[in-house]
Parts: sequence; C-alpha cells; structure tokens
Amino acid sequence: MNMRTLLLQNYGWLNGYKRGYLIGDLISALILSVLLVPQSLAYALLAGLPPQTGLYAAIFPSIAYAFFGSSRFLAVGPVAITSLMTMAVISQVPEEFRLVSAAMLALMAGGFLTLFGMMRGGALATFFSRPVVSAYITGAAILIMLSQFKYIFQIEVTGRRFAEMMPSFLSNLEQAHLVPSCIGVGTIVALLFLKRYGLRWLRLAGLRKRHARLIVKLSPILVVGVATVLTGWLGLEQKYGVETIGNIPAVLPQFMFPVAELAHWKSLIVSAFLISLVGFVDSVSIGQTLAAKNRTRVDPNKELLGVGAANIAAGLTGAYPVAGSLSRSAINFSSGAKSPLVGVMTALVVALAILTILPILKSMPLATLAGLIVYSCFSLLNFKDIWNTWCYSKADALTALGAFFAVLLVGIQYGVLIGTILSMIFHIRLTLKPHTVEVGRFLGTEHYRDADLYTVEEFDEVKTLRIDESLYFANARFLEDTVAQLVVKYPKMRNLVLMCPAVNRIDASALESLLVINDRLYDLDIKLHLSEMHAQVRERLHRSNFLEKLTGEVFFTQHEAIEALRPEPDWSQFSDHIDIH
Repeated sequence: MNMRTLLLQNYGWLNGYKRGYLIGDLISALILSVLLVPQSLAYALLAGLPPQTGLYAAIFPSIAYAFFGSSRFLAVGPVAITSLMTMAVISQVPEEFRLVSAAMLALMAGGFLTLFGMMRGGALATFFSRPVVSAYITGAAILIMLSQFKYIFQIEVTGRRFAEMMPSFLSNLEQAHLVPSCIGVGTIVALLFLKRYGLRWLRLAGLRKRHARLIVKLSPILVVGVATVLTGWLGLEQKYGVETIGNIPAVLPQFMFPVAELAHWKSLIVSAFLISLVGFVDSVSIGQTLAAKNRTRVDPNKELLGVGAANIAAGLTGAYPVAGSLSRSAINFSSGAKSPLVGVMTALVVALAILTILPILKSMPLATLAGLIVYSCFSLLNFKDIWNTWCYSKADALTALGAFFAVLLVGIQYGVLIGTILSMIFHIRLTLKPHTVEVGRFLGTEHYRDADLYTVEEFDEVKTLRIDESLYFANARFLEDTVAQLVVKYPKMRNLVLMCPAVNRIDASALESLLVINDRLYDLDIKLHLSEMHAQVRERLHRSNFLEKLTGEVFFTQHEAIEALRPEPDWSQFSDHIDIH
C-alpha cells in the first residue's frame, strides 16, 4: 500500500481535493488568522497564562485536528470556556507550576478523549442534554465576564465563584482607573455598535451582503487595532498607567513533555476529565450545526480522536486545553472554506505572525482584550432558551437551572456534571411511574384510545392497559400495583391485555414482575395477554420461560386481541320472530 492510498483511507477530505479549493482555503485561513491572533492573546489572559501560550494553543492543535477530526469547518484552538476552566484549576497551584499544570491538563484531557474515541464512545455526547449545555454555557459566560472586570477597570477582583467575585468587584469599584475603564467599556460599546449598524452601513456603501457580513464579523480586529495604535501613539501606558501586553517572546512552541510529580498528576485528573467532556460536547455541537448547513455530517467518534489529538498536541507544546470555537468556526464556514486544510494554513500564518508582528502588539491594552472577551460572551448568554425550556418542560428547565446555578455557586468545573446528574435523576423519577391508561375501541373501527378521554367501547370481562414506557427495575413494582388496582376495580374481569406499543425494553427485574402478575392473576382465574409488542422485545422474551408460563396469548395487534377475547353478544335479548309484511 503506497503513501497516497494510506492517506486517502485515513483522511477522507484529501480524497477529491481539487486545486481550485486551494485559493478559497487560503483566503479563509488568512481571515481566520487575523481574528485568531488577538483572540488567542485574550484567552491566554483569561486562563491566567502568559500571552504566548494562547498563540501556542492555536498552532499544533489546529494541525492535529485537521488530520484526525471529521468536521470541515470546525476551528479548534483556545476558547473562552476551556480557558476559564483552566484558570479555575491552575489558580489553586503555586505560580511557578501554573504553566506546566496547564500543559498537563491539556495532555490528560487529550488522553481521555483519545481513549473514548478508540472505544467508539461518541455516544458520550448524548448524555448531555441541550438545555443543560445551554444553561451551563450561560453560567460560564457570566463568570467569564466577571473575571475580566479586573482588567477593564484595572482593579482587584478575587475569587472563582459568583458569590466571591461579585462582592469583590463591587467593593473595589471605587478604585477603578478612568482611562483603562474608558478603553475597556469603549471597546465593548464599539463592538456592539458595529455589530448592530455595521452591516447596514456597508450595504449602503455598495458592498455585497456576503462580504459585508464577513467584514462585520472581523470588526473586532479594527477595534483592537485602533486601541493598540492610540495607546502607543498617545503614550497612555506611561501617562495614565494603562496596562498592556508588553513584549511577547517571538519564539515558536517547542515539543516538550510536561514533567511533574505523580501526586500533582493525580490532583489534576478529575479537572482534566471534566475539561475534556466540556470541550468535546461543545466541539461536537458546533460541528454538527455547521455540517447540517452544508448537508454533511460529523462523526462523533472521529471528533473524539480529533479534539483528543488537538489537546495532546497542546500539552506537548506548552499550551493549555483547546476546543472548537463557535465564532471562528462560523467565520470559517461563511468565508468559503472547503476543507480542514484551512486549519493547517491558519497554524502556519499564526506561526509567521509570532516571528514577525508580535513587537507591534506590545502596546495592546489589556482592557481592550478583556472587552473583546466580554463582547464574545454576549453571544453565549442563552436566557431565552432557558425560558423556552421552562415553558415547554418544567423538569428539563429545573435541570438546566441546576446546571446554571451550580456553575455560579459551586464552580465551572462541576456545573455540567451536576446538570447531567440532575437530568438522569429527573429521567429516572419520571419513569418510576410509567404512564398507563385503560383503552377502548372507537365503535366500528380498529382504533383504540384512552377511555378517560374518549367515548369508546369497553367490556367488563376484558380490560386493556396500555403501557407508555419501557419496563425496567425502577418501575416494575409500580406496574404490579397498577394491575392490582385494576383487579379490585373490575371484579368481572377475566382477561387482562397489556398493550405494549411503547415498550422497547423489558429488563430482568421487569420480567420477574410480569411473572408475578401472571401468577397472581391466575390465582384469581384471570388470564394475562400481551399485544402490539415489538419484535426485538418478543424475541428476547423467547430466551426466558415467560411465554411458556403465560396464561394467555401474545397478539400481534390490539384489535386481534379484542376480537378473540370479547364476550359473545347475548342473543336472548333479541326476538327470534321475524314479522314480514
């Protein structure tokens, strides 16, 4: 097998790659890089790490994802949520160990994801409900914005939770520096203003809608550039004490395995696991959304390998945990990217920027970068989704609110975990008492509906109980109690039909309960029957002795059961005399 064949088998996007794609990918890479450089610096600031670590997180992780991921448009690199989670973890260790701790987090997170990918664990993403993820991101966005107020107002804001950060911010607000505050707040206002009115102005200037939208998405570059130039030109750092990025080493990342004691690795393993799950779920959600717009699909198992490889690359090059970026992926999609080669090109452009333009950025105000982060977080606030969930399902909304308040009160590391646990608890609670209804037939039809809601035909001797939930250990006893109540309610009953159109599974505990029900009904001279049972459930029942002990029959349809079991009409009430005139 030659090298080309091997590459085509493992990297599908290389198959059919056309020379015409190259220009589109290159343009997308240039546009993406222009936005990525200031964002990387800002997210490193959020993570509590030197600015260059953000740039390092944008190089080799992006290349690794291009060769192992499945999305054509997902832009992998430093993002707000993983940056904040990293900050929450490394802020608890001594300052001299923070860089190596961040790299260890990335390496372990990548190891977890790669292991799940090799085990075909892509279904892991289904454990996180959309309301929980949306509420978790909303809570995280609030914490991210609060964490940046110390740079915008140039004051001390301590703590990692809302209950700690908000009082600290309010108590120190009187000490805010005027010029940095104006720069930070001005950055946010300018970005919001351009987002709201920029498209209209550009359209009036004669630009096409597609090009105008792209320029508006890149408006942060204009704002950051203006703030950097004005700060350096007016000498705001020297005159008013405006904090800036300063000199950033123009050095490319080097491969180096993070070295630390075993106890330190153990202390970070839970946090790395949670970071890996959050990064994966976020990345898959973004990838699936963009794939649907392009009528393609992403493979969750391959996404595990892709995001895992990106994090391993980050850990080995002195960076920190990475994930898919919503804003950069959207730009990647709208700018006409054709393949993951954009990720490789973007990494090369960022590497070139490190070697060439970093000295120019030394006057970039920290307040501007913080304002850029706060502006980005506005798109992560999803209070409307939480409200819509509340209107539709109180149970789902309570799990979402649980995740939201867990992020604010307990910490960002455990928010999504608590939300997921709450989802499972509510799910089990709802299935503890499966929805069961007595059904009857619409006269003259083969349709069977809820007897409490409709006028239907019923028989005292034959009763039907429809079960609208799979049967398992948690609700098996409830079914026994429900059948016992029916026996008391209908003393003339001689046949009970369990109608099972929604029963997709019967576990061992539920099977034992069905045997108990069958025996109890037999003692009362009542036969137990089943109808509308799924083929896979019926096939599994054949593996046990239940069907042999069943006192009744298994009917293919409910109508077949009623036709076979309903009592004969009492013909004696009709006269056998026929009067013919």
